[in-house]
Amino acid sequence: MKMIKFTTHLGLALICLIFFWGSGAAGSAEQENHCFTCHTNAGKLIKITREIAQADKDKPGGSAETEGEG
Repeated sequence: MKMIKFTTHLGLALICLIFFWGSGAAGSAEQENHCFTCHTNAGKLIKITREIAQADKDKPGGSAETEGEG
């Protein structure tokens, strides 16, 4: 009787492990999300901000109609 109980419990545990393997929040964290990767890394965020500022350096800030407002 003990052997049947043990085998049943072991079988159910294995089925649960197989069924729930890979599900959960950790699985989605393994997929690379570029926004999450950059915005949680201060060094990359500073580098990207400087690149954007350098690219926008020669562009005008606003239209002549709204100059002085705001």
